[in-house]
Amino acid sequence: MILWSLESTALALSIFVTATLLWLGLTTWLNGERRKPVVSLSSAGMLAAALFFLSHTMILGRGLVTTDSGMDFWWRLAWIPLAVAPYVWLLLVLRYAGLTPTQIALYRRWQIALGVGCVLLVPVFLIGNPFPTYASLVYARVIESDWKLWFAGVPVMLWLFLPYAVMCFLVPLVALLSPPAEQSAHNPARPWLAAVSFTLMSVGWVVIAVVVWASRQHGPLAAVTDAQRAVLFLADVAISALVALAVVLLGRAIVGFEVFTEHPLPRRGFFRQWRRTVLLIAAFATAVAFVYRIQLRPIYSLMLATALAATMFALVSWRIFAEHEEFLTLLRPFVASTHLRERLLSGREGSADIHALFEALCRDVLDAQHACLILDSANGSAPRRIGYRWSEEAMAVHTLNLSDERGQAQTLLLGPRVGGGDYAAEEIDVARAAVQRIADLLAGEQVARLTMSLLRRRIAEVKVLGAQNRRVLHDEVLPQLHTAILRLESSGDAEAMAALTGAHKTLSAMVRQMGAAAPERLEREGLVVALRRALEHDFRDAFESVELRVDDAERAEQRITREVPSFVGEVVFAAAQEAIRNAARHARGEDGTRPLHLTIEMNWSDGLRLVVKDDGVGMAAANRRGSEGTGSGLLFHSTMLAVVGGRMEVESVAGQGTSAIIEVPESALAVTL
Repeated sequence: MILWSLESTALALSIFVTATLLWLGLTTWLNGERRKPVVSLSSAGMLAAALFFLSHTMILGRGLVTTDSGMDFWWRLAWIPLAVAPYVWLLLVLRYAGLTPTQIALYRRWQIALGVGCVLLVPVFLIGNPFPTYASLVYARVIESDWKLWFAGVPVMLWLFLPYAVMCFLVPLVALLSPPAEQSAHNPARPWLAAVSFTLMSVGWVVIAVVVWASRQHGPLAAVTDAQRAVLFLADVAISALVALAVVLLGRAIVGFEVFTEHPLPRRGFFRQWRRTVLLIAAFATAVAFVYRIQLRPIYSLMLATALAATMFALVSWRIFAEHEEFLTLLRPFVASTHLRERLLSGREGSADIHALFEALCRDVLDAQHACLILDSANGSAPRRIGYRWSEEAMAVHTLNLSDERGQAQTLLLGPRVGGGDYAAEEIDVARAAVQRIADLLAGEQVARLTMSLLRRRIAEVKVLGAQNRRVLHDEVLPQLHTAILRLESSGDAEAMAALTGAHKTLSAMVRQMGAAAPERLEREGLVVALRRALEHDFRDAFESVELRVDDAERAEQRITREVPSFVGEVVFAAAQEAIRNAARHARGEDGTRPLHLTIEMNWSDGLRLVVKDDGVGMAAANRRGSEGTGSGLLFHSTMLAVVGGRMEVESVAGQGTSAIIEVPESALAVTL
């Protein structure tokens, strides 16, 4: 039972190593910068190692004492990858060791020496192999008398190969344990690569121990005892387990730190894929080895393999869908609307939206413990700070300095990552783009608010200037013209009198038109009275009942008349008219005989508040009716209210009516001319 378990475990580990090396080799080739030689070399090295373990798997699966021509093929297939793979590892690791110029010169000598050893080993494997066929390994004695091929009971090729392989792993390990010469995106991978080198070097020492043990045994491989067979498979399990550990560590370095790919990979996505791949391959290798070892009938094995493949495909599909949903959740803060229009119309600041975006960047993308974004001000005031769990005692381990076309600087201070580690290159690129977007959003909002402030001031100036000009024309110019006409009439100059009479009529018409731009009753009587008159005359037959409520009517009316400038009152009056007109047109829905009641509430509480409320069908039902309304009227008046510092909100409940809420804060009414 122990021997059976060891043989099954060795087969499962060999299948696992073969599949994971094949996945890593293909992933590196397909996702790496293929124009660079290091990518091709690393992919070829891992595929060569996968080829060696493929032959190892086939030999284990067919049985150690099988000696047909197929076994000769798998036996010889493993020779070249076995000789080349250690030297490829040496070249690749020294590429990422971060060596100084002095170290580069030293390690280049090792590269040349071990390269010569690699070149010499290939013909040794092909020509000086004491076991040219697998049958010669199975049936020959372990100790032979041919001094050309054997030394001290061990084949000469092993005396050459084992020191060569150990040095190919020891030299990179020493290079990785020395401090790096410069900062690099690959430096975080150095501990992982060092662990891989140490593990592979340990494999070499285990192989040496097995060779020494085997040299002391007698008899061919076909005649080994169960105890010797158990020792061989125990050694094979130990070697395969160490190689499997090395492959897992190597995969973590590849998917996490751009090693061998020379191209930034999505760290989280590929790390999850690698972890999922390791688990799935481990489960598959275990199941395949178990099924093969218990010798199920072919149809059962086929159905079990089909079920395993379907189950793994379902698990992969489920994870892909789950990661897609997670990706959309993480992406949403970066592509969602910042509600600039709503903020401008409502007059509220947008700091909450910007803080949410910055928090999503630091928490979900960068995985930072704390961070702070410093934005230079365009008007020379103090820089703006946006913090994420930031305090005065917080420490920054990475600083990202940016500037735009206008020379305004943005500085991102990043604290340590949650769980340790450095920030990858793609994470810094995302951070740079997100910081620039935040700066653009803030600048755009600042420009929009400045534009609205200037527009509000300009409207006030135009209104005041128009009122002054109208007064001058009405009170001074027209009386002077009238006096001149009377004098000319007495003198009998008909042509001059006709010319002055025409000018008098033209100016009178202009005064009337200017008065139409600002309703006389609004200027003369105030907003409350003007709205009451409009309800009595313009909308008298539009509703079954109309109620105008003014809290503390006398005081509120005086306050509104005194505090609300004429141009602001005109904008509020027009917005209220639009809301009343919409209620009259659309609130009954499809039933034109439906009773409709309108209520208007006005009060003064830190500013003007006016609510136009009906008990109609609601906006949703009115829209389903396919009415001709487009909502552009309310949008226009909302924009005009925003220009003067107010806002307009519409609330609607199906079957219960619609409310239009108009608010102008007291701070917006203090317009300085």
